[in-house]
Amino acid sequence: MRRALAIARLVESSGTAKACLASSTAAGPALDSLSARTAGFEPPQASARPVTTSPASCSPVHIEDEIFCRQRQTIPLGNRIPVFAPDTWVAPSAVVVGDVDLYDKVSIWYGAVLRGDLNSIRIGAWSNIQDKTVIHAARTSPTGLSAATTIGRHVTIGQGCVLRSTNVRANCIIGDRSILMEGSLVEAGSILAPGSVLPPGRLVPKGQLWAGNPARYVRDLSNDEKLAIPSVAKNMFRLVDAHSAEFLPYNFAYVEAEKLRTALEEHAS
Repeated sequence: MRRALAIARLVESSGTAKACLASSTAAGPALDSLSARTAGFEPPQASARPVTTSPASCSPVHIEDEIFCRQRQTIPLGNRIPVFAPDTWVAPSAVVVGDVDLYDKVSIWYGAVLRGDLNSIRIGAWSNIQDKTVIHAARTSPTGLSAATTIGRHVTIGQGCVLRSTNVRANCIIGDRSILMEGSLVEAGSILAPGSVLPPGRLVPKGQLWAGNPARYVRDLSNDEKLAIPSVAKNMFRLVDAHSAEFLPYNFAYVEAEKLRTALEEHAS
């Protein structure tokens, strides 16, 4: 029986091969015609930019060539003036506006925005605000409490978060892309998981892990987890030395850019 099946398969494959050979033979004139029409044709060479291997061959970008470089790290608004501790670090692309107080060893990372134009913002010692996080404060809070935004000591605010008129107490971690709305409160020693949304007036009790949209209770934190929270903030500040060494303490590019802009406007008029 097995020998018969093997013979049948051999005959079938033989027939398929003959059919393929016949079809290729029939298509022969068409292939010859295509070859004749494409004879002498050379595909165009792909243009490629020259590879730069030496930094010396790169021309520097002068301020007169970039009239839109007016980045400012700090912007006072009337009597609302940012106040920094001497060892605070603000990334060159971060912006701190208005009534903002930054205490000892606070780090504000790239692209973060702290807007104290309507109310005050307070960031406690050793806390860090990571990349592209926005912190704002409304005029009033729906809870009737203070609408100022207050962040305690040893707090880590992850990347891409939005905080508005909220209170985050000491030794907390706010995960990446979290949203804390007006009047919300995170008590000391708590963690908000990444992507969580804390609705207005919501309270996260002390020493708990919350997650979700809207954020809900998950479990209590262990003692080891609570003790590890301050070290996360301190380790983040240890990165500051490597970054701050690459930049001047103040960015005056916007001053030259404003002068150039004024000169161009006068020339145009």
